[in-house]
Amino acid sequence: MLRRALVVFLLLSFVSLFADITYEGARSISGPYLELLGATLIVAGGVSVGELVSYVARFAGGLVVFKLASSTAYWALLILGYLINLVAVPLLALAGSWELAFTLYIVERVGKGFRVPIRDTILAEVSRGVGSGKVFAVHELLDQIGGVAGPLIVAYAIASTGSYKPAFLVLAAPAIISIALLLTASATYPRLRSATKPTIGISKGLPWQFYVYTLAVALAMASYIHWGQASYMLSQLGSYNVAVLYAIAMAVDGLAAIPLGLALDRWGLRVTVVLPLLALTSTLSLVELSNPLVFAILWGVTMGAVEVLTKATIPLIVKEEFRSVAYSILFIAMGAGWTIGNMAVAYLDPQSLKAVILVVASAIASTLILLKLGEDRGYKGSPVKPSSF
Repeated sequence: MLRRALVVFLLLSFVSLFADITYEGARSISGPYLELLGATLIVAGGVSVGELVSYVARFAGGLVVFKLASSTAYWALLILGYLINLVAVPLLALAGSWELAFTLYIVERVGKGFRVPIRDTILAEVSRGVGSGKVFAVHELLDQIGGVAGPLIVAYAIASTGSYKPAFLVLAAPAIISIALLLTASATYPRLRSATKPTIGISKGLPWQFYVYTLAVALAMASYIHWGQASYMLSQLGSYNVAVLYAIAMAVDGLAAIPLGLALDRWGLRVTVVLPLLALTSTLSLVELSNPLVFAILWGVTMGAVEVLTKATIPLIVKEEFRSVAYSILFIAMGAGWTIGNMAVAYLDPQSLKAVILVVASAIASTLILLKLGEDRGYKGSPVKPSSF
């Protein structure tokens, strides 16, 4: 059983690698492609709405499979999410208008969002006996390899052909490989323990620690500047290529994932306290130091913590049959915290004292909550007891 679980973990990790090549490659040229099709700057910037849509889709995906509580539903809906996510990319080559291309970019985000909590629930299940930190760390590392490779492949395709459309068609190849690996994973591990219908309601199935942890993560995200806002500020500095800085951040993200995952498995929940501290440090490094390279490195480390620690902690708190709904709630809280925090900072002016006080206060509140939660000793292998917090 453990061997099959490891095989599925590796398969799903490579599914993500090839999927990332596909959609990150497409996203890397979203602005210039929309401009080529006649879109305005406002329309190109509107693609970022897809991130908010993606978080809403994550909430929906986890709730749907929780209600269905069927292994078949888990795998079928996961495959559907990947299909929507990946098929939208090569179709961009056929888009004759910016309206259609914009729609496809949003559809791609919906597919990705819908599948994330389902995939993470399965990853959490197969991490049993291995360590959720290790599993999500290796998964994130391969994820970021794909995230760096995709834009490079697209850049080469455009340079070779002088056109955007062949680049989108090339991305169909990793998309097909990703779906093939996913089908193999579903055939290898058809029955999921997480798909068991719970005998108690959500209110009793999700421990108090989960809600406290979710609040802490939302506060941490509120203090973490979004790359969209950061890239605008970086472009004003004019000393670095923003795309290169993003590639550096993604590479650092993948490298940071492994030590963060190992630390979580070794020391448990108390490691999560680094999340708000990293978020605050990366934001202040941009606002106060104005050093693009330092910021890119710190932003990448923080994103590694966001992708690994937030997801890998759920198996330490929540029982298997409630993890899909737990991920749904966690992701919508993360999206809300990140959006509200960044909107508030943008409104106040990132370099103003009020904005700095806001991000510092959010990070301190998150840190205090996580420190308290980390005092619990029930993190090794089984969910903690609600009464222990």
